[in-house]
Amino acid sequence: MEYTTAKFIHIIGILLWASSSFSLGLFMFYSMHKETGCDQHILRNFYRWMTNLEIFGFFLALTMGLYMLHLIGYSFDIRWLNYKIPFVFGVLLPLEVLNFWFVNIYIPRAEDKIKAYKKYDLFNYIVAIPLIIVSLFVIYLAVVKP
Repeated sequence: MEYTTAKFIHIIGILLWASSSFSLGLFMFYSMHKETGCDQHILRNFYRWMTNLEIFGFFLALTMGLYMLHLIGYSFDIRWLNYKIPFVFGVLLPLEVLNFWFVNIYIPRAEDKIKAYKKYDLFNYIVAIPLIIVSLFVIYLAVVKP
């Protein structure tokens, strides 16, 4: 696969990662604080499905990013890339692993689903702002290439 094709798939992964759960997450937040008439259990199951799509997008972007790095011969003399990689592996990857654990292991196995969802909500509230800032910074580095 050539570099431009890998880059195209990388961008598709980023779009899946960034968009899959964002609007549904805002709707979930809204529906928990204002009566919408929606069944929270059904909404949360769908939200978990969309979160898995988001995680798939992240790993697609990560895989294609590593493949593009391979295609350029693991050249770490690109300054913006040297800034981007630690943020991806040091911040974004651990958060996505935790997200996967909550959605696919912790919540499904929890006896008290309401308590499990409250812990997951707290996790999302805590990481939302740092995640947005780091994600925008990583995208900035990729686009502007300072």
